[in-house]
Amino acid sequence: MPSGRITLLDDDAAAVRVLSLALKDYDLVTYRNVEGFLSGLDQEVDCYLLDINMPDACGYDICRVLRSREQSRHTPVIFISGQTGIHDRLQGYAAGGDDFIGKPFDVDELRAKVDRALRQVERQKAWQVSADDARMAAFEAMTHSAEQGEVCRFIEQSIACNVPEEVAEQLVATLKSFGLNAVVAVWEQGGGFFSHAAEVRPLEAELMRSCRCVGRIVEMERRLQVNYQGVSVLIKNTPFDDSGRYGRLKDHLCVLMSGANARLASLASEQRYTQQQTLLEALDEVQQSLESLQYTQQRQLDMARDAAAELRMLFVEELMLLNLDADQESQLTQLITAHLTELGHMYHRSADLKGLLEPVLSVLRHMAGVRDAQEDFISA
Repeated sequence: MPSGRITLLDDDAAAVRVLSLALKDYDLVTYRNVEGFLSGLDQEVDCYLLDINMPDACGYDICRVLRSREQSRHTPVIFISGQTGIHDRLQGYAAGGDDFIGKPFDVDELRAKVDRALRQVERQKAWQVSADDARMAAFEAMTHSAEQGEVCRFIEQSIACNVPEEVAEQLVATLKSFGLNAVVAVWEQGGGFFSHAAEVRPLEAELMRSCRCVGRIVEMERRLQVNYQGVSVLIKNTPFDDSGRYGRLKDHLCVLMSGANARLASLASEQRYTQQQTLLEALDEVQQSLESLQYTQQRQLDMARDAAAELRMLFVEELMLLNLDADQESQLTQLITAHLTELGHMYHRSADLKGLLEPVLSVLRHMAGVRDAQEDFISA
C-alpha cells in the first residue's frame, strides 16, 4: 500500500465516518467545513477527497482554489458525489479534478483509486528528484567545463610567460577566477611571494615555508596548501564544506600546479642555457685572444733570434779589425756566443705561452666541443 497523507472535505457526518473506516489504514485528515479545510492548506497533502455539494461551498470551486496554489497545483483531487452524470464528471474535469467516485461508493474501488493517486504522487516525487539530480548534474558539468576552460587558458598563457613572476601572477589570477584567495610562492630563481591582495603577510610567508616539506597537499582548517618542487600555493578560503566543489578544485589545482611547476623548470633551463651560451661565447673570445697573443709572441721570438744571429755576424766581422790573436778571438767569441744563447733561452722561456696556457686551452677546446654537441642536438 502506498504511503501519503489524504485530506477529506465532506459536510456529511455519516459519509465522513464511512470514509474514515474505509481508509483507516491511511494517514487521513477530515474536515466538515470549508473554513477548517482552507486553514490547513499549508500542510503537505498527497491526495484530496472533495464532496461536490456542500452548503457553504462547491467542490469544483475548492478544486480551482487548489489548482491556483503552487503547493497543490499537481496534487491529485478525487471528487465524491451522489451526482454521477456525464455533465457532473465533465465539470469535475474542467475544474482540474483527477477522478470521480459516486455515492454510494464501493470500498474496494475507493481504495484502488486512492492507491493509484498516491502512487502517482510517488512517481511525481521520484521524477522530481531525478529532474533535480539531472539539473544538478548538468550544472556541475557546465561548471566543471568552465573551470577546465580556465585551466587550459592558464596552461596556454603560462607558455608565453618569460619570467617566474609572470607565471606566479597568472596562477593567482586563474585561482581568483575560481573564487579562491591564494598566495603563490616561487621557491627557485630568486623566489618570491605573490597574492591576490596588495601584499603577502609575513605570517603567511612563514606558514608556507613551514609546510613546504610536509607533503604534497596540506589541509589546515579553512586553508589548503599544495606543494611542488618549484612552487607552492596557499588557498585561504578552501570550500571544505562543499565536497563536490572541493573535489573538483583539488583536481584543477593538481593540473594548474603541475603546469606552473613545469613552466618554471623550463624557464630555469632556458636561463641556464642562456648563461652557458654567454659563457661559451666569452671563452671563445678569450681563446682567440690567447691564440693571437701566442702568435705575436712567437713572431717577436723569431725576430729576436734573427737579430741575435745578425749581431753575432757583425761581431765576428769587427773582430777582424781588432788585430787580436787567435786565443783572444776565440775567448771573446765564446763569451759573446754564450751570452747571446742564454739571452735567447731566457726570452724563449718567458714567451712560451703555448706551454703555459695549454691546460687552459685544453679546457676551452673541451667546452667548445660541448657547445658544438648541444648545437647539433638542438638543430636535430
